[in-house]
Amino acid sequence: MAGGTRLFLSLPSYLIIAVAAVLSLLSFRAPKTVPRIACLGTTIVMSAYVIGRSLYSPIHYLALEDFFMVLACLSVYLLTSFYITSTRDRLCFVVLLFAIAIAHIVVGAIQFTQLNGYMPFGFLRGDNLPHASGMFVSANHYAGYLEPITVLALSMTVWSRWPLWAKILTGYMAGFCLFGMAISGNRGGYYSVIAALIVFVVASIYTVRVVNPRKLILVWILLTMGVVVVIAVTAALMLHSNYLTVRMHKMVGNDVRIYNWMAALDQFRLSPIIGTGSGTHLIYARLFRRPPLQADPVHAHCDYLELLSEYGIIGACVVTAFLFIHVRAGLRGYSFLLRKRLLASFQPRSNTFAFHLGVICSLAALAVHSVVDFNMHAPADALLYAFFFGTLANPGFEEKSTAATNMAPWFRFILPVIGIWLLITATPLAPAEYCAETSRVALRNRDFLRSLDYAHKALGEVPLEPEGVDKFIKVFGGNPNNPNCYLYLGEANRGVANGLPNHRLREQFLQRAVEAFRKGLAIFPQDERMLIRLGQALDGLQLYDEAELAFQEAIQVDPNLGIIYGYYGTHLQAMGMKAEAAENYKKGKQLANESIEDLGRKELGM
Repeated sequence: MAGGTRLFLSLPSYLIIAVAAVLSLLSFRAPKTVPRIACLGTTIVMSAYVIGRSLYSPIHYLALEDFFMVLACLSVYLLTSFYITSTRDRLCFVVLLFAIAIAHIVVGAIQFTQLNGYMPFGFLRGDNLPHASGMFVSANHYAGYLEPITVLALSMTVWSRWPLWAKILTGYMAGFCLFGMAISGNRGGYYSVIAALIVFVVASIYTVRVVNPRKLILVWILLTMGVVVVIAVTAALMLHSNYLTVRMHKMVGNDVRIYNWMAALDQFRLSPIIGTGSGTHLIYARLFRRPPLQADPVHAHCDYLELLSEYGIIGACVVTAFLFIHVRAGLRGYSFLLRKRLLASFQPRSNTFAFHLGVICSLAALAVHSVVDFNMHAPADALLYAFFFGTLANPGFEEKSTAATNMAPWFRFILPVIGIWLLITATPLAPAEYCAETSRVALRNRDFLRSLDYAHKALGEVPLEPEGVDKFIKVFGGNPNNPNCYLYLGEANRGVANGLPNHRLREQFLQRAVEAFRKGLAIFPQDERMLIRLGQALDGLQLYDEAELAFQEAIQVDPNLGIIYGYYGTHLQAMGMKAEAAENYKKGKQLANESIEDLGRKELGM
């Protein structure tokens, strides 16, 4: 569901995962193989720190996405490392991932050929550019999903013991994924899939050198030629698209991401030890915005810098320990399988080895892509990699037994506790998030009355005789701590007011809008969208002095956003200050690098 990039879209998956975690209580037998204790320890420490920091972040609602995603990822990790341990079960899951990838690529091909930003299920993409994003809302997340699927399919083709027909299918799957990657236009995806392919070639050549050195030169030539041909064919196909040609040329050179990174470093300097808190990059990226970057910088376009800025040096250290331990475990598993499964048994192929090597190459893709994008903030990608890390923690075979290893089975009882916690915290939010999302969509479609209705429901205000989702709201209550609900409520009231000819009725709806915006700003004081709308509503009531304060505060929280000066110029024009308005239009035009005289009359998108 669009990668789960909105809380409402990810909650259903989280609840399913939570139920699975609770049902693990029904498995009384200890697993045949247990996870490595070092992997379990660093994972739990890392998760505990991120969860704790999110609970004590300044804007509670902004921190919820990280809070729920980490709980869900930890559940998937523990389910994988304790219960989904056989190679057969894991490969069944991989085949399902292949099927999902095919669906994404088919949708992406429609988007690329029709140039219409097509999305299934009524979703809307943020742009109509001629690139593919599949069923995700972003090409970044789409590419982030296809990268591991590509190398998994390739590894199963080369190293598995599957029958020939299955290998032919996985070979086509790898090529199909490369085609899907090519039409994404995502430069980070290009870099990362190349890195993953290089790791695969190097690991495969080393494997042949150990298992069958007589074929080393032949395999080296074939693999190298194969990768070169694949990359060359993909590049040649991309040259037939002007858009993709431009994206290829931009793979080396200046990139607007550098301005995201500068803002993240400025944010890090505010609280270097523990960070500024979960979800706060949105606030500080606006505050430290560089003029060339006018798009809303929701994320830092670098998972590492966003981690450092929001969770500080402590967060960076625990995540580094987590990655180091798991990569080391992956390499140890690779070495063990090479010696015990391939070399000792005289078998040149192994399903377990093929899967394990594919996972290692997938981590290489993640490591590279996270430098330039934010895939770990897309729940669909994060949950996928939680599965991969879980397989590294328990590769499905025992290397040696120690006292620490014998303690590992007791960690599985953490899983149902996490599941119960996730159910208790996420279930009450689901109805309110549904109503909030419905209100947002209605507002985007300018159905102001429907937006008002669902915004009130999201806040817990339901009719005396509830129906449908109202009954769930009646039981669980709304979510008055969601600032977006007040934004939708206020903007819907303002939208109704703007369409009313009657002055008194118009004034009443504007007053309701002002009240809603002020309640939202009490929760999220730095929300520039509500500050601007508050100023506009106050202008409608001719309360220009109060509106001036709102606009000034909006400029303080985002001083380099050009469109704000367009809105402010409209406010000054309403006050009769034409010269000052012209100055702000000019400043906005310089920042936004476009004509801004009419920007003050536009509405910010939902």
